[in-house]
This record gives sequence, C-alpha cells and structure tokens, in this order.
Amino acid sequence: MSNFEFGYSQQDITPVYGQPLCGYFNPRPNKGAYDRLMVKAAVFRTGSEVAAVVSYDMCLFDGGFFRKVDAALAEAGSPLAYKVLYSATHTHTGPYTGPIFGKDPDPEYMASLERKTLEVLQTAYASLAPAELYTAATECSTLAFNRRYIMKNGKTLTNPGKLNPEIDHPEGGIDPKIILMEIRQNDRPALLIANISNHTDTIGGDIVSADWPGRMEREIQYNLGFDLPVMTIIAPQGNINHFNVKTTGSQTGYEEACRIGKAYANVILAELYQLKLQENCRLAVKTGEFEAPYLQLTDEEYAEAKRVYEENKDAVMEGGRDFTSEDIARGVPFVKKFFAEMAIGCRENPIAGKRIERQIMIAFGEELAMVSLPSEPFVEIGQAIRAGSKYPLTILAALAMGEIGYVGLKQHYGNGGYETSPSRSLADRTVGDAMINGALELLK
Repeated sequence: MSNFEFGYSQQDITPVYGQPLCGYFNPRPNKGAYDRLMVKAAVFRTGSEVAAVVSYDMCLFDGGFFRKVDAALAEAGSPLAYKVLYSATHTHTGPYTGPIFGKDPDPEYMASLERKTLEVLQTAYASLAPAELYTAATECSTLAFNRRYIMKNGKTLTNPGKLNPEIDHPEGGIDPKIILMEIRQNDRPALLIANISNHTDTIGGDIVSADWPGRMEREIQYNLGFDLPVMTIIAPQGNINHFNVKTTGSQTGYEEACRIGKAYANVILAELYQLKLQENCRLAVKTGEFEAPYLQLTDEEYAEAKRVYEENKDAVMEGGRDFTSEDIARGVPFVKKFFAEMAIGCRENPIAGKRIERQIMIAFGEELAMVSLPSEPFVEIGQAIRAGSKYPLTILAALAMGEIGYVGLKQHYGNGGYETSPSRSLADRTVGDAMINGALELLK
C-alpha cells in the first residue's frame, strides 16, 4: 500500500445568472442557484502509472470536449494525458456543454470549463501523497424505478404517469447495487466515490442545482462533521428514474432532490463501517474505441413518420410553453409532430461520417476497476458488463468520455418509448452490444 498515492482538487463551475440550462427540449435561462456546481478531480499513482477521474456537475458532454482537454494535457507534457476518465453527473439544471436540440453552448463558458479542468488536474497531481484505498458494496432498491412500461395495448411507453390504469408491467428492472471507494490519508477519509444507478432529473425548472448527488454529498458531510468530498459516478440509467407510478405524490422539485440525496446518504453512511482495505492497488489503464453508427430508419418507419407529421403539421404547443415527458405520454399533437420530424430527419438529412467513441478502464489491483460508457446506457448493458467482468467490484461510469444519447439492447427498439424514438443522432440497435464488448475487452 505504501506506493499508492492520491491527490484531489475541485473548482466551482456554476454558470452566471441567465445562462440557459440544458436537460429538456427547450433552453431555460437560469434564475439563480439552489447550490453550486463543481468540477472534481481525483488523481492516483502507483509506481510510474498514473490515472485520474474527473466528475462534472453537468448534464452531458460531447466527446470532442474531452479530446481537447487530453490534447492540452499532452501538449503540456502531463503524464495524465489520455489517462483520465471524464464523467458527468447528468444534472438537468446545469448549462449547455454541447449542441442539443439546436442550442449551442456558450463558447466563453466552455473555454472556462476547459481551463478549470486543466487546473484541477494539475493541482490534484501536484498534491499526490501516500494514501489507502477502501471499498464496499451495498444496495438500495427503493429510490429507482424502470421508467419504461408495457401498456395493456402491448406498446412501450416512457413515464406513463402516476396510477395510469393502462399500465401492465415495467419493461425491465433496476440495478440496486452501490459500489463505494474511499480514499484515506493520514488516517482520515479524503474522498468518497459512489457508483449509483438513477437518473439525475428531480428538479426541473430554471434554477441551477447539482440535483440529488449534490444534496447527498452535503448530507454525508453533515453527518460526518467535516467536508469530505463526495464524487458521484452515475451507473447505467437510460431506462431508470425516480418516479414511482404506484403513488400519487409529486416527485418533481428541489424537495425531491433533497429527499433522494438524504436517503442515498443514509444508505451509504450505514455501509461505511463495512469498508475493507485493499492491499493491492496497482494501477492499470487501458483505452479502446468502438464504432457507434447512427440509426437507420426502415421504409415502414419512414412512411409512418411522414403520416404522423402530416396529421399534426399544424399543431402548436398551447401558450408557447415547453413540453414535458408527460406530454409525450399523453400523445399531445405538437409532440407527435416533433418526434415525427426527428424521425424523418434520419432518412432525409442523415449525419455523414463514422462516429467513433472512446472508452477507458482504470483498474486498482485485482478487486476493483472502473470502465466508461459514453452514453445513457440502459441498465441491462451495465448488468451484462458486470456479469462478464473479472473484477468483483466493477464501477460503471455512464455519461463518461462523451455522450451519444440513449443506448439499449436490440429488444428495446421498435415498440415505443421516448428513449429509442428515432432521431438523426440516435445510436443504431447494435451499439449496445458493441459497448458491452468494448468494455469487456478492456476489463480482461
């Protein structure tokens, strides 16, 4: 253990008042902040091998941003170049960091974000000092739900609404596992990393927040009595969220983020007494790439999209308001037109060129490894990777190294559901298997 070293740094990345927030179909100029957004960097070293994990309180990133950061690290001669796992917590109340639904990010903000990323990595690397690694695993099955339901008509519907009498059963399950990493220095905790499968979308609205991961960190700090940094790595959650359709209570708002954050904190705090020291922390870093082709629309799907568009081409959203997932489930005419246009674009305005995505794996000895998944993968993808991994504790980092949107397995396409609705950027039905294979190759 004496050769295992760790360094940490973080910076505030909260946007200025009025900067639009990402996460829904329309930009929302922010009206302040419930809590601050952070970029956090943890650097590790054993011998001559180094690795790092960077977490952003952001919705998502295009992989091109991380390539710029790595290129800057390489130009500066940093040993961390191409050895960093970059991930986003997926808060839906953070600023734009990539072009989404026609809205581009603010270039000044992105330049600041790149600079701060380089700074926290540099500071964390300069802070390397002897440390110990502890691990544990626990479960929580009461805060996450599969959000795709098979309705009585046999079709799949996302977020069908509470107590909807047409619900037959969930399309799939959840992943209740929570993997914990704790770094200790000088006999005190210096960082806690938690890998949790749940969507980070409890608040909505136009006020900035790190959502439940931010509130979870504050609750852990409150209970421990000091400001222990907590880094949340979101596990596959593309078909998971926090809505319990069997209840009537409202589950949207800052109060819900606080409730979920506190509940996860209590689960984690109870497990801290079970943390086990890892004697072997020898680092190993591997990187790989896989092709993520865009979805190809069948002739039948194209004809259906054109029919739906013609039926709803004059529809407008009442009052000019933003539409929500509930509008999708209710089949609002404007929403039907919106998704029909998205599908038509697959055929009439396809994205040219190949899409190549990166993955990175960081192993800590023989017990623990983490691997990146540059998307919002369905929970079944994560379960397949963990089942095939040789590491008893495999941390799955969704929304990491990039973000190509929702990715399921072949059986999740073609029967409905918002996540797999055709669009120009939607990944092909085969990409889920490619991502699994890429991860398992790195985890060998």
